[in-house]
Amino acid sequence: MPIARMTKVSVLAPRDMREELVDRLHHLGAVHIIDIASVAGEDDELKSLHDPFEPETRALRLTMAKTDFIIEMFQRFEKTKQGMISGFLTPKVHVTYEEFMEIEREIDLEDVYNELEDLDVGFRHAESAISELEDEIKAMKPWRGLDSPLGDMRAPASIDYRLVIVDPGDLAAWVAELEERCSHAAWEEVHHEKDGVFLAAVVHVESLAEFDALASEHGLEQAQFTGKEGTVAEEITFSKERLAAEAELKEGIERKVKERLPIKPQVMTLNDFLYNRLAKEEVKGRFLHTRSAVALEGWVEESRAEEVREEIDRLGPAVDMAFEAPREDDIPPTLMVNRRHIRPAENLINLFGIPGHDETDPTPFVAPFFILFFAMCIGDLGYGIILALAFWLAMKKLDVSKATKSFLHLFFYCGLATIVVGVFTRGYFGIDGEVLPGFLKFPGTIDIIKDPKPLMLVCVALGLIHISVGVAIEMYDNMRNNSWWLGFCEQGTTLLLWFGIAVFGVGLVAGVGVIKTAGLYIMLAGAVSIVFLSNISSKSIAGKFFGGLFNMYGLFGGTIGDVASYLRLYALGLATVAIGFVVNLMAGMVLGVPVLGILLMLLLLLGGHLFNLLVNFLGAFVHPLRLQYVEFFGKFYEDGGELFAPLTLETRKTMIDKE
Repeated sequence: MPIARMTKVSVLAPRDMREELVDRLHHLGAVHIIDIASVAGEDDELKSLHDPFEPETRALRLTMAKTDFIIEMFQRFEKTKQGMISGFLTPKVHVTYEEFMEIEREIDLEDVYNELEDLDVGFRHAESAISELEDEIKAMKPWRGLDSPLGDMRAPASIDYRLVIVDPGDLAAWVAELEERCSHAAWEEVHHEKDGVFLAAVVHVESLAEFDALASEHGLEQAQFTGKEGTVAEEITFSKERLAAEAELKEGIERKVKERLPIKPQVMTLNDFLYNRLAKEEVKGRFLHTRSAVALEGWVEESRAEEVREEIDRLGPAVDMAFEAPREDDIPPTLMVNRRHIRPAENLINLFGIPGHDETDPTPFVAPFFILFFAMCIGDLGYGIILALAFWLAMKKLDVSKATKSFLHLFFYCGLATIVVGVFTRGYFGIDGEVLPGFLKFPGTIDIIKDPKPLMLVCVALGLIHISVGVAIEMYDNMRNNSWWLGFCEQGTTLLLWFGIAVFGVGLVAGVGVIKTAGLYIMLAGAVSIVFLSNISSKSIAGKFFGGLFNMYGLFGGTIGDVASYLRLYALGLATVAIGFVVNLMAGMVLGVPVLGILLMLLLLLGGHLFNLLVNFLGAFVHPLRLQYVEFFGKFYEDGGELFAPLTLETRKTMIDKE
């Protein structure tokens, strides 16, 4: 199936041509480099030849960190539209390849970084000062009624001043204890709030320890204004003046940063340029280095081997290159190669795990089943039109990466499939099937609320087909990697039994006795084959027989559970239709409200159906995905493959245009 065949390539070049070789490989974007430097460290023969090479990545990482800092700072100050969709999407910078390669010369990074770093330090200091001053002013406001200058409260030596905050409910008890335990203390109320009473107290030094102990027992907060000399009102005025100055300083820094915003696209481009330089530098560490030469090994698509040969040959006769087929102990990386309309489903495979190089790529099978299952979970033509139109517009209008656009493409297909399923399940924005015009209720369509059995049978049949395809893929892989006989015994017997069940079911529904009888005979043949052949790898006859019986027991139990899982498709589709029906019912009820009836009805219809679509969209993604990962993949898929990752031009913040 569509997993690209790989060829191993080996290259030997003079050490002084290393940079040119790496640049050529990076431009080609076709060679997955193997780390043979680590192998050299473990092999005694190679270790004697290996001249360890440390990639110069530290300076590049530091420079990249500077661009990251600048971009992050710009993002803090620029005005961006915040919305449900824009929050998930990062604007891309469009450049030509020539502009991308020249970007390092177009911007003085050190100058920009030093300027913005100073501005950032000043901005953070201003923010910190503003926060402290605001807290200070807030703390002083309740004490504005205190007429004495705060500087005069630090003398004479025989007395001391205390500013305390007492809970209103505890005030009477505190005063009584104060008079009893601290006879040499006097107080007055400065301010009263519902959350606290602000008191100024004069305490003789002999009673000071007892006063503090009493305050601690009652959990009183004591206010202190260290370094303040004037009255509280004067200090508040002074703090407000400082606050205004710091706010003006902060605004000035913001203006200076915003003046630099036009260079943000250049910095983002530089960040991607440095990312690629770092990738090229790191790949050098995978080479085998000697004092005079470098050697590398990698994997290349068999179909691109000749292209790679031609490009590397242009480096001259000093570079030697060889291609060879994978050996038995080799583990090539995996590259899935699917047709354009199927390729979006590769996203679902990547979410789970990459298939091994010798496994079957499940993408062509996952794509139609996932799209169909998604459509069955929504099952409404109106919702399908909205989804298809929304994702089609997103593909056309949004400036997103290829990976994101691929996901949008997948859900566009899901929307189209939902339209088709909605026609057969009579789903039209939750409208009651009884009031639909006759031409929408043509033979073959079903009302899943009034008559759920047909759709439930379809779900069961789809489940049996789906897991049968999984077993068939495992049988194909078994036959391809081991033997035809082993594939038939271990998986073919199961398929024979399930085929008999399907034939019997068709005969039962159609009422044709001959088909039912044929189905029974096929089922019997499948059951006998499972008992005597499914455990053929066992060495003893008893092991083969009893192992087969155990397989039969597990097969029936497992199949029933697996197939029953597919009924969730019916349940989710029913939920979508039922909620839509309830929304319409409620909208009809509010229509009778005087004056506002029409407006309320429209709001309820719009909000209710939007909520229904969004909630069930999530379920329509998660549950079909679960059927793929658990029921389907559980029959054959092992993943664990290494993704084919050639050294190539990669961008994260920019998009390189052809023109």
